[in-house]
Amino acid sequence: MRRLLVIALSSAALALTACPSPPKNGECKTSADCASQAGFGKVCVSGRCAECAADTDCQAGYACKASKCEPAGPSADELARAEAARKAAEEAARRKAAGLCNADADCDAGKTCQAGKCSSLDAACADAAAFTVRFAYDQSAITGEAAASLKGLAACLQKAPARRVVVEGHCDERGTTAYNLALGKRRAESVKKYLADLGAAGAMETNTFGKDRPLCREASEDCWARNRRAEFKVER
Repeated sequence: MRRLLVIALSSAALALTACPSPPKNGECKTSADCASQAGFGKVCVSGRCAECAADTDCQAGYACKASKCEPAGPSADELARAEAARKAAEEAARRKAAGLCNADADCDAGKTCQAGKCSSLDAACADAAAFTVRFAYDQSAITGEAAASLKGLAACLQKAPARRVVVEGHCDERGTTAYNLALGKRRAESVKKYLADLGAAGAMETNTFGKDRPLCREASEDCWARNRRAEFKVER
């Protein structure tokens, strides 16, 4: 009988050892211990059930902070970009307040960027198209009327130097494409030289479109005369 009692007690002890009670009150050994404990979190961190152990335990836009998922906020790169943008905006505002510029777009309406500063531009100088010059048939020489127009443009460029001036040569429809491209080039070069001789300031370039960009297409003397021209692009 005593032997049976000893065996029974031993069996009970083994049963208690084999079936330990589950962790309670948020305690854990592994994250599996947290699954049955509502309200304590699902991840085991240092023996306690918590919301997270790493950012990957949180939903998108959240990060693990002190074992809790909190809004992540901007990343380091985003903060750096925002700071760079803020400084750039402050520098742009400072330059604008000082009247400094890199291009006309940096200046207020009615002003242009001249030698790095925003300055008012004479209305007579504002429209480069007003200085378009005309040529006689098959000629590249500067006529009296063209000379007057170029003197006006040169005066404007002296008062408000341009970063870049492009002289574009054009022809009427008569003649081959190759011939008119060459003639347009001669006209542009003739205008460039004339402006340089007048002391026009700014880098000047030439281009030719030959007969490819006519202002009109009628087969008439008036239309042909309009197409034989040199036009200007002025960048300040």
